[in-house]
Amino acid sequence: MRGLFAPFRFLSVSGQPNTEFWLTQCIILASTVLGVYLASFAGFEIAVDFDRYQSTSDVYNLERSLEAEFVDNIEKVETWIADYPEGPMTWHAANLAPRERHKLDDMVWETMRYSQRTFEVDPAIITGVRRFYSDIEAQMTIMFMQQNANGMAKHALENMQEIVASARADVLPLLQSEIDRLDGELAKMTD
Repeated sequence: MRGLFAPFRFLSVSGQPNTEFWLTQCIILASTVLGVYLASFAGFEIAVDFDRYQSTSDVYNLERSLEAEFVDNIEKVETWIADYPEGPMTWHAANLAPRERHKLDDMVWETMRYSQRTFEVDPAIITGVRRFYSDIEAQMTIMFMQQNANGMAKHALENMQEIVASARADVLPLLQSEIDRLDGELAKMTD
């Protein structure tokens, strides 16, 4: 029997083979490596899930804020369009400071420039909202440039109605469906 263990003399203790000791050490080493691997894998998985949840939550909150601001601005433009026939000079008289009276709220939209999550929003939503703001601003500039309620002002008003109708029919439902989708994802992540 000694001849069989001769090459493994370095494993012996006091010249006697001690395979139980070395087998135990190998098992401890293997279980330690396996435990570290499983713990690191579980930690990595938790970190990825947390990052996904954080990202989805940030985009959800960003879109909810954008939706509230966008709806307010659509309603504001609709009010301007409805009120124009009763007081066109509030748009055309320079002494009434029309630009200050007719201003869209754009705090959320401007803040989105500095958010790292902005480009996680559906590009169709960002493009639609951007076009709404720029098109309404262009029509407002035309309105402010007129001295009275002339044909150009009325045409700009009609354009504003089309822009608002398009925003309500196309962009707003897309934004709301995206918010609903993210809400569902967040609900799945927290269950």
